[in-house]
Amino acid sequence: MSKLSEYWDAVYSCMGCGDCGYAIHSAIGKFKSCPIKEVHESPFEVYFARGKMRLAKGILDGRLPLSKELAEIIYQCTECGACHDTCHQTHNPNINLFVTRWIDHVEVWEALRQDLVKEGFAPLDQHARILKSMNDQSRLNPYERELSEKKEAISNLSGFVAEGTSEIGFFAGCTQSLMYSETLQKLGKIIEKSGIKVCKLPNEYCCGSIALRIGDMETATHLMEQNIKYFQDLGIKRIITACAGCYRTLKKDYPKYSDKELPEIINITEFLEELIENQKIQFNSSEPISVTYHDPCHLGRHMEIYDPPRNVIKAVPGVSLIEMKRNRNNAWCCGAGGGLKSQFPEMAVDIAKDRISEAIETQSSLLVTSCPFCERNLTDAISQDAEIKVIDIIDFIYSRI
Repeated sequence: MSKLSEYWDAVYSCMGCGDCGYAIHSAIGKFKSCPIKEVHESPFEVYFARGKMRLAKGILDGRLPLSKELAEIIYQCTECGACHDTCHQTHNPNINLFVTRWIDHVEVWEALRQDLVKEGFAPLDQHARILKSMNDQSRLNPYERELSEKKEAISNLSGFVAEGTSEIGFFAGCTQSLMYSETLQKLGKIIEKSGIKVCKLPNEYCCGSIALRIGDMETATHLMEQNIKYFQDLGIKRIITACAGCYRTLKKDYPKYSDKELPEIINITEFLEELIENQKIQFNSSEPISVTYHDPCHLGRHMEIYDPPRNVIKAVPGVSLIEMKRNRNNAWCCGAGGGLKSQFPEMAVDIAKDRISEAIETQSSLLVTSCPFCERNLTDAISQDAEIKVIDIIDFIYSRI
């Protein structure tokens, strides 16, 4: 039985209206829906959700076989969830269009990807390299870096207490520990000043998010099982993570694939909000500055975390938060998700350029985000003479204390 067949109701609930590709609802701040459709050189409908749903119907009907060519199409998607947010949704609390109950587009795309992997038509070339690195016992991360590098980066974090000495743990993840360790050092100093004991987890495994998005369940479940055992062995009751992808995976995916008791999972923006509310953060700078905020898809549309990061930013003295034209559930994807950045990097950067243009329109000095993938791809899209800088929310808060 194929994984896609489990989503028969979802696939056949699609009425083919096309909002997932063409929606512009200015009254609710919706200006276009699918980032792939807007940057793809082909007008072929399979490059946005309506076309993909028709492909899925063909597969379920037995009229369209799985193939390598099909995989090339299916992986040209960031899995940002904008199609689902648009589908049969008025965003009016008094109007309930029930069809959307049966459709979760991202779950459909991931089910189809799982079938492509299972039948040997995926992963694609760059995804295969990533998965090989994630399965290499000397690496266990998607960046082909030695595992010792990640362990050392986490072990050397100051401000955190030793492994196993607190029921609160910090899950660093692969991207931040290997590529943004300076940001994590700043977070450690914020935590140290707060007086809250948060332990580092140097023996954490990759959360498995990338394997899940690619559709390799064997790799993903192995990593999840190892992490859950690690948390239980240490007696961890609460986990803080500063990566939107790790947060989504730990909080939403782990419970789907494991019946074991899991710690409470909170995002760094929720944690920073707690610290500010409890007066555990003292700001020393009140210099006026205008900033805008980018909602990561894994944090926003996937997990509905919209207010905590904004509350944190607005709590900083002297800061004016200026929203981009598209924000919250209508925020434009940065382009990095769903494996697009690794396999189709130029397309990913083209999507990010659109978002950077929108940020520049706010005339803000900083574009703040709370996802290392967003930070990386948005930075890649900025021209050298741009008068705006992309910064993680941790770096921003640290700069004002």
